[in-house]
Amino acid sequence: MKRTLAFLALALGLSLAQAPAYPENTLGLGYAPGKGVYLQGSALLPFSPLGIDTGLDLQALLAQNPEVFALLKANLFPGLVLMDLYTSVGLGLDLRYPFGAHLGPVVSVEVPGGALSGTLGLGYQNGFHLAWGAGFRLYLEPLALEVSASDRYPFLLSLLYLW
Repeated sequence: MKRTLAFLALALGLSLAQAPAYPENTLGLGYAPGKGVYLQGSALLPFSPLGIDTGLDLQALLAQNPEVFALLKANLFPGLVLMDLYTSVGLGLDLRYPFGAHLGPVVSVEVPGGALSGTLGLGYQNGFHLAWGAGFRLYLEPLALEVSASDRYPFLLSLLYLW
């Protein structure tokens, strides 16, 4: 019985230790002032080349001038520790409509009850372009509240359902 309780506690701890650089299954809505409503979601990809966890994040602006954003990510270093905080470092390929493509690192640092994350990418969007993003996700299982900013919008507030 003690082993079963220890295993369940470990499994619960690992399930709560997911960070945005790590692939998650989510679905939700976000609002960016001046832009409008975003439909967003993410999913674990069913294939893991070389044993690396991979995922896909999607965002679509629901407006007359649609924008679509896709981030393919691979969690290269999932078990790092920074000042006693769980850290993940990965690589992301950012694809956008209207056309844009960027490649760069994805980093997450777990904080109690949430995660800080950031992305950086070099690529093309109407010429040479530096893409960036930063955010904070507060986990309220099975929901998450996310506040973020990026080169695409100055502020986005999202409510996500996680499973």
